[in-house]
Amino acid sequence: MRAAALAVLCAGITFAFEEQPGMVRIPAGEFTMGRSKLTADDQTKMRPQVLLDDRPEHRVGLEAYWMDAREVTQRQYAEFAKATARALPYHWRGGVVPAGAEEFPAYNVRWHDAEAYCAWAGKRLPTEAEWERAARGGKDGLDYPGGDQLDAKAARFNVQTGPGPVGKYAPNEFGLYDIAGSVSEWCADWFDRDYYAKSEPRNPKGPSEGAYKVIRGGAWPDGAKRLTVFFRNWVRPTQRTPNIGFRCVKSVLD
Repeated sequence: MRAAALAVLCAGITFAFEEQPGMVRIPAGEFTMGRSKLTADDQTKMRPQVLLDDRPEHRVGLEAYWMDAREVTQRQYAEFAKATARALPYHWRGGVVPAGAEEFPAYNVRWHDAEAYCAWAGKRLPTEAEWERAARGGKDGLDYPGGDQLDAKAARFNVQTGPGPVGKYAPNEFGLYDIAGSVSEWCADWFDRDYYAKSEPRNPKGPSEGAYKVIRGGAWPDGAKRLTVFFRNWVRPTQRTPNIGFRCVKSVLD
């Protein structure tokens, strides 16, 4: 629904939710989180199961939330850095965004920097569960945001020339751009290889502590297998790389 406001009628009381510029509303609901198909190694039974961190499949219920339609750009990050005196990405020579890259996703940004940007913007980083529900576009059982196969023209991946401008590929069913490819995206959660076996069934927020933060979505140098909606990766929160960017979310009632 694309109106000036969204309204929900509950027990005779109407609540209005103002549209959030640049964001799309992900509706409340349940979805099946995790890998839904066996890998080739599982099928051959030539070695023990691999990639167990994205299993078992489990049902997760989430409240409604808003998510940035596009990844945070270098132009937007520059506004934040100027306002807060935050450290700049190291590839900004002379402290300025490279010419022509203003609408590229912000990268070479630590997890703590991404978290600070979201807070500055009145938002937050998505939980891993929020990210996956949004990436799936409301559909369970698929490998990629658009189906079981990844169209080479639907995402920026398997290239050696870095990320490209945001929003140049078709969005998924929820209206999210670049949810696969270009840059992987920081999530709020600490990583735990066995977390799916003990995840809370509603609004899971991940482990309370850890050494690594979850990243999702695959990036420009990755092959297609790393762009699936269920593939999990992890990075130290202090790491800055040209492969990782972020987008923000906001709870509907905030």
